This record gives sequence, C-alpha cells and structure tokens, in this order.
Amino acid sequence: MKKNRYNIAVFLLFFFNIIGSCALFSPLLKPSILLFTPVNLLLIFSLFFYVNNNYSRSFVFLCLQLFIFGFIVEVIGVNTGIIFGEYTYGKTLGLTLFSTPLIMGVNWINLSLASFGIISFFTDKKIRLIILSSLLMVFLDYIIEPIAINLDFWSWEYITVPIHNYFGWFFCAIIAQLLIVFSKAKINQKIAFAVIGSQLSFFIIQYFKHGLI
Repeated sequence: MKKNRYNIAVFLLFFFNIIGSCALFSPLLKPSILLFTPVNLLLIFSLFFYVNNNYSRSFVFLCLQLFIFGFIVEVIGVNTGIIFGEYTYGKTLGLTLFSTPLIMGVNWINLSLASFGIISFFTDKKIRLIILSSLLMVFLDYIIEPIAINLDFWSWEYITVPIHNYFGWFFCAIIAQLLIVFSKAKINQKIAFAVIGSQLSFFIIQYFKHGLI
C-alpha cells in the first residue's frame, strides 16, 4: 500500500510539472496553465501529506506553524522590503491577503519539509540538518528566481535580484527548520526527493525555454 501511494504520487508530481512546463511553450495555453499554479502547489502539498502518512496532531500543527510563519514573512517582506528587498507579487499566484498570495504559505510548507527530508537522508545531526536544509532552501530560491520573474510570480524593483534576498531567505529558512527539528517530525525522505525533483524538472524546462541554459 505504501509503495502504491509513493508510485502514484511520484507519477502525478512529475506528470503535472513536466506537462505544465512544456505547455507553457504555447502562447495559447500559457494563460490557462498559469492560472493553475496555486492548484499545483496545493497538489504538491496534498501528495506529500498523503505519502508521508503522518496525520498526528503534532504534524498537522507543524504544517500550520510553517504556513503561518511563511505567510507572515512574505507579508512583512512584500510590504516593507526589509527582509528580502523591494518586490511585488503578480497575479499568477492567485488570491491575496495584505498584498501576499495565500498560496505562499503552502509553498513554505512544501519547501521546508522537502528540504528537511532530503538533508535528513544524509545526516541526523541537528545543527547540520538545520544549516544544510536552510542552504538547500536558499539554493532552490536561487534557481526559481529568474523563472518566477518571467512567469509573473513576482517582480523586483531592481535590475537584478538583491543579494540580501538570499540572506533573508537563509535567516527565515533557519527558523522554519528549527520548527521542524523541535517538532521531531518524521519526514518520508523518498517523497521529499520527489517533490524537489519534480519542481526542479519544471524550472529546468523553463530555463531551456528562456535560453538560460
């Protein structure tokens, strides 16, 4: 049963990310595909939650904490420019509150838990887990940035992404990873690799499309 859950989830993760990214090559399909961006992020979370198979109150509470923390960070960031720099969100990410898409809270859950799951495959030392998971989150943001701008996820008030965006991400990622470590949550490492791998497949295809590789 567990193997079937994993296989189904991995297929859906890669199918929707790869097909969706390829569909963005079509000017006719692009507007419709972009509308499904929030749905895709919710799907990623749902599949991760399904395969991780942890329905305990503590894990649900952890997800809620990560959502609230990530959303508040983004609200402060976009309205003050203090944490990441001056930026604004586009319409691609859907419903907003305080100029911030609600789905960004879900994105913080996805990235935080999946990064932790991947690094926990290599080490169980708490300090290493926190630092390396946070660095992985910064790396993922670095990969996402050029495509996010092109797809109107968000835009910067600068010519290039400011360096202190990555310092801000690292600081906030450490807090998110501390929440996970202190919760003692058990993360399915295989689905964590699949979540990040499927998202990277989306962005790698976009890198080719936009001539960034």
